[in-house]
Amino acid sequence: MGNQASTQVLQQGVDLFSDVTDFLGDRNSQKTAASNARDRAALIETDAAGAAHDTRRRAVQDAAGLRGERERVRSRGNAGWGGSGLAMSGSKALIRDAERLKDRQAEEDVLFKGEMNARSGLRSARSSANALRIDENVSPARSTLSMGSKIYGRN
Repeated sequence: MGNQASTQVLQQGVDLFSDVTDFLGDRNSQKTAASNARDRAALIETDAAGAAHDTRRRAVQDAAGLRGERERVRSRGNAGWGGSGLAMSGSKALIRDAERLKDRQAEEDVLFKGEMNARSGLRSARSSANALRIDENVSPARSTLSMGSKIYGRN
């Protein structure tokens, strides 16, 4: 009877060890899934930040190119006026100043559109990253107020 009792105790110990190992394995796989989701979400946001930086840089380059082209066109016109020996004053000077202002506004429009595209990409990536986090039951970084339902046990 002693051997049978020790065998049962040993079997119970092995079963308990198996149960604990399975439980910890499940927790580790959940932890790994959450960790992977968190990492993928961070990668999405990092990629979006890089793309936004590139978009802003391209907008600055496009604006500089536009400014250079418009300045060349304006300088040809100014050289024509200067070569003719005529003084630029009155309404002609106002037209030139208005064209310079219009060119500056076009340059600012290019920069503004680039900034809006960059922000749109960042918002989209943040939304995708948060959806991924929520899908994998990983809470996005957010305020306590917005997490109220989770705090009080309501999903």
